[in-house]
Amino acid sequence: MKKTIIRGLNILILIAIFGGIGWIFREKLEVWVTDMTSPSPSQIERQGVPRRISYLGRLREAQRLMEHEYFSLATIELSAAIAEKPHLSQPYFLLGEVYLRSGQMQKLSQLIAQLRQKFPNHPDIAILEARQHIFKRDFVSALAMLETHKEALSPGLKLYQAIVLALQNDHARAQEILETLSRLPKREAELTVTAEGVTEVSAPLQSLSPALAEKVEALLGVYETFDEFADGKNPHLFALMAKVLAEHHEAILAQEFAEVAIKEDIGYIDAWILRGYAFFLQQKYESALEDFRHAYEMDPLRPQTQYFLALSLEKTGNDTEAAIFFEKALQHDFEFSSEVRWKLIEILSAQQKFDRVLDLYTDLVEEDPEPKKYVSAIYTSIDVIQRPAIALNIAEKLLAENPDDLLAMNLYGWALIANKQFVAAEEVLQKAKTLDPEQPRTFLNLGLLREKQGKYIEAAEWYKQAYELGEGKPFDSVINLAAEKYNALIQQINQPGKPPAPAVPASSP
Repeated sequence: MKKTIIRGLNILILIAIFGGIGWIFREKLEVWVTDMTSPSPSQIERQGVPRRISYLGRLREAQRLMEHEYFSLATIELSAAIAEKPHLSQPYFLLGEVYLRSGQMQKLSQLIAQLRQKFPNHPDIAILEARQHIFKRDFVSALAMLETHKEALSPGLKLYQAIVLALQNDHARAQEILETLSRLPKREAELTVTAEGVTEVSAPLQSLSPALAEKVEALLGVYETFDEFADGKNPHLFALMAKVLAEHHEAILAQEFAEVAIKEDIGYIDAWILRGYAFFLQQKYESALEDFRHAYEMDPLRPQTQYFLALSLEKTGNDTEAAIFFEKALQHDFEFSSEVRWKLIEILSAQQKFDRVLDLYTDLVEEDPEPKKYVSAIYTSIDVIQRPAIALNIAEKLLAENPDDLLAMNLYGWALIANKQFVAAEEVLQKAKTLDPEQPRTFLNLGLLREKQGKYIEAAEWYKQAYELGEGKPFDSVINLAAEKYNALIQQINQPGKPPAPAVPASSP
């Protein structure tokens, strides 16, 4: 029975963790090629004049950034929203969430004081104060504050009352509170858009926000799951609580529940993994590394442990050892192996182990064929290790999955040129030009094609047009390369006896 609980817990932990970590790496990868997918002038005309970011858009972006631990960027968005509509409270409380997750307690104290002045009767201020006590691990003060208000507590405070009671082993009261909360009405949104603009929804005090309802349901589900196992012991219950709290960014509480589970069963490996992950969420990477190493010693064959250990090693600057454990995890081919491959690509690229990097890209392209993620793969195979056949293999699969995608066409055209398949390259690039006659990347690749065919004057004209089309638009890398290639060709045409300028990569940036 215990093994059943552990297996289920492992899967749920991984689902929660991989979603965030995978996104972070893919975001980094997308930054390298931002200009590659920018709209052409003709596309901009069809889409209309770009609008400034809306107020609601800022809040959504801030929440997205916060979920993936880009706290500074989230703060910028929220500060802009507050400056735009200082009379609305939601961005202030989202900012409080940023401070809690990033451990900025001094800023949280200042924010609470500001909220007391601007929104003196807002019930969520007390929630921030309770969570501040919890962050400081002052659970006695937190519970005393909550017990003082008793039935006058808002739903949010009742939730934290239930959590602290559970931490103190008073599960009967905790479950009762959660069941009471689950029966409250749920409001759909915090804000609404009217003819007058964005306004806050006036909701009954005794109702649940979407985020609060999600936490209540998840925690109540722990008790319902635990009740199914008659031979269950408290370590399992506390570990399940820790998992749910970690999923909902309550890292301090997750750590506390995991520590209780460890004290009650020091050999319970999942508790060590969960405490390590709670440390990881708090950016205490050395502490996380200790727990994951201990979990690995307890079970060196578990891919989940190998993966978490690798993550912590990477965060502490031990990339070489991290790569070893990522590779170990990958040998098991478990459910989230694609995320491991992306992490390995990041590390091994920095270590210049390009053959292995391209193997990983080749594995990934079957299941995640998004063209902009593979620009580095095409460049590496053509220009770095000069194995253009690999580039062609990857580009063919990208185009098969994205037949009308301009970037996929350009990557395929580039790979065809590198493999000296000029007729096929001409066909695909002309098709791309027909779909968007003002895409500078296509003109750059047509110039590369003509240059490889020895048609230098024609190639120079294509490079010139690529530069002109991209000038003043977000195509800096394209126009820079077009300019370099144009100047080099003009020099070669006008002064054929002069040594050529230093070679630039025959790449499509």
